[in-house]
Amino acid sequence: MVLSQAGEYTPGREARWYEGNELILKLLQTKKRVKVLDVGSGETTGYRFLVDKSVKSGISLAGLEYHAVDNNPKIQVLLKDTGIIFHLADLMQIDTMFAEGFFDVIIASEIIEHLVDTDKFIVTLGKLLAQDGYIYLTTPNLASWHGRLMLLFGYQPLASEVSSERAEFGKGNILAKYYHGKAIMHVRVFTLRALLDFLKYHGFCIEAVWGGGYRKIDSLLFKKLFIGLSPIIKVLIKKGN
Repeated sequence: MVLSQAGEYTPGREARWYEGNELILKLLQTKKRVKVLDVGSGETTGYRFLVDKSVKSGISLAGLEYHAVDNNPKIQVLLKDTGIIFHLADLMQIDTMFAEGFFDVIIASEIIEHLVDTDKFIVTLGKLLAQDGYIYLTTPNLASWHGRLMLLFGYQPLASEVSSERAEFGKGNILAKYYHGKAIMHVRVFTLRALLDFLKYHGFCIEAVWGGGYRKIDSLLFKKLFIGLSPIIKVLIKKGN
């Protein structure tokens, strides 16, 4: 399963939004209004899982104000009349679009690895975050179990690329069948340690860290244990005091 560069969803990646959606629903039970920003939203599939989860849990989304930002004009058409407030914009310019401290929750799911200026990006998110707000961020793990194995045998880890045109170089004959075609443009890659160091450097407090992946077994194996080996890293952070 792949999330394409254009933001289309293919089944199985719902695990990447799980804790973020849990947080939003928890806040809706205690606050009259919860303002959420989905950065690099793609087709906002995470929002659809949120709606489904709210129905199953009986928690109303009446107090939810859900903003999505993406630079793909096709998504603007897709989200018409959905209740989502969509903004067609460059992610690096969003600090000019909203007031400081505007959002209670910011979702940045598997977007930071696509950006060159990760420092400006995370600082911008911090400006837009309310003092008691949360950022839920996920990213592929360079040091995942399969990344370590691939390096051991001389292959290019799945989370990284060497070309802006093709994704399969160095992946080997078998994996090249799944990672062929357009590059997914991972221009920055993080290990768990590097991500936590990076976030602390920019003044954030780490509230929680989880491991996960795109299959049920990944959550079972890595959610709380062996996080440094998990396919993806998920963190919940707040502004420092």
